[in-house]
Amino acid sequence: MRRLFKGLLVVMCGLVFTVAGGLTGYYMAFNSEMDSEYGGEVVMAEAKPDVTIGEKTVLEFVYNYSDGISETRQSIPQRSMYGWDREKIQQAYSDWQMTEFSADRVVFNRNIEGDSPQHYILKENDGYVAVYYRDSGILKETTSTPVASLSDEDKKLFQEGLEIEGETNLIKYIEGLET
Repeated sequence: MRRLFKGLLVVMCGLVFTVAGGLTGYYMAFNSEMDSEYGGEVVMAEAKPDVTIGEKTVLEFVYNYSDGISETRQSIPQRSMYGWDREKIQQAYSDWQMTEFSADRVVFNRNIEGDSPQHYILKENDGYVAVYYRDSGILKETTSTPVASLSDEDKKLFQEGLEIEGETNLIKYIEGLET
């Protein structure tokens, strides 16, 4: 009977230590993820095994301004980045939130406080419709559209200055003038 009791005691102790070790390991793994460089945030990009950056990969950076306008810039990775996996590129761009990762494209997002620089004023300049940055008044470009070819109503708009918000709206408006 004593031998049975000792055996049962050894098995029970083994179970207690196994459960305690498993819980401790789970707790440590969970907390190490929360303290990682991702700051406990959910990273939306999913890693696929063996997916790395290559010469055909496009890096896309999306700036989201407080005024609701987004600006996207694209680039190709430097040669030294070829072969990088999701974790390595996320470390290199730790100030950005990665929202897509594939061999073809990596997309990063960043929220920017303040207005975007995409606020424009269209005015006449030397007889042509010209685009100025609203905040600085600096000339961005002069279009090929002569003001003389426009209606009297449009001429008046460009004398006073027509405000346009967003690069996309600007392009559409200028294309409309030129047709």
